[in-house]
Amino acid sequence: MAWSKQEFEIKVGRIKSLMAEECIGGVLITTKTNFRWLTGGRPYVNEGSERACADILITIEGIYLISNNIEAERLIREEFGALPVEKVEYPWWKPSEYGKLLLEIAKGKKIMTDVELGDKFSRLRWELLPEEIDRFREVSRCVANILEEAAYKIVPGETEEDLARMVKKIASDYEVNPWVNLVASDERAFMYRHPLPTKKKIEKYVLMAISGEKYGLFASATRLVHFGKVPDELKKRHEAVLRVDAAFIALTLPGVKVGDIFERGKKAYEDAGYKDEWENHHQGGLAGYNSREFKANSDCEEIVKKGQVYAWNPTIAGVKSEDTILVKDGLSEILTVSDNFPTKEVELDGISIKRPDILVR
Repeated sequence: MAWSKQEFEIKVGRIKSLMAEECIGGVLITTKTNFRWLTGGRPYVNEGSERACADILITIEGIYLISNNIEAERLIREEFGALPVEKVEYPWWKPSEYGKLLLEIAKGKKIMTDVELGDKFSRLRWELLPEEIDRFREVSRCVANILEEAAYKIVPGETEEDLARMVKKIASDYEVNPWVNLVASDERAFMYRHPLPTKKKIEKYVLMAISGEKYGLFASATRLVHFGKVPDELKKRHEAVLRVDAAFIALTLPGVKVGDIFERGKKAYEDAGYKDEWENHHQGGLAGYNSREFKANSDCEEIVKKGQVYAWNPTIAGVKSEDTILVKDGLSEILTVSDNFPTKEVELDGISIKRPDILVR
């Protein structure tokens, strides 16, 4: 799915501004993440590779796809649509030609890769365009629906791996890649914060979390399911983690420093009676073309901006609360919502925030 020419040109403009700031003659995009962000095209043959299957060079004079002959024509015809990218092709069996072509196009000017530019380039992705926000809404809705469908289908006696496979199958129907697919049942939910699924059979309780990607964008959410009456201790922990999550969400406003949000979250843990639980798992951060573009901490100086997307994920042993939210002038918009999963109103500082409840079946 190629982006519109307008979106593409805005992003090229950002890259050229960075080139001017860094006093360089060009930027070579080599990673799948940045290739997808810029063009919308699928930049892979092997999905497990961080490097794109071809590179894009942006200079003042032009935009070039530098590719071997295996990928070049397919990328231009099927992935770029009408985007103004010039094909520069070399034989796959002569990889040394790649460097010669790059030097020829650069004409002696300094070229840096997106990897070399690091966070300076990554920041170009952090300010989402209206088209990206629309796509994020779609991806988030898909992620919420995947979890809801799986939550209503799973039954005791099936294994954690059965549930993870179910999530993958449902996700494929939504054209979503669940790159993170975590499942923990019963006592395992209290033991591990990143529980990869096992062959353990589900008895009474299951925690399921995914970070799903579509259009290069990642939306994350967690849902809890209990078969039969929820034990008082589990209910207590869940209500506490919802209040912590609500504290994170309530302060995620334009102009607020991320480090201050993190400190507010820590205080919410303490107020809920679980002072040190934040130490056992990261609390989330900015979402986008990675599951987390960065993870928040007390020292984070980044300032929240309108139109950004965050995913907070506070945990207390046994429970977790996580959704993907869009920053607005007022209270953030929760993006990962579905029609039939139960919610609970959390009252905090005079506002009410809906959080996912435990689904009782």
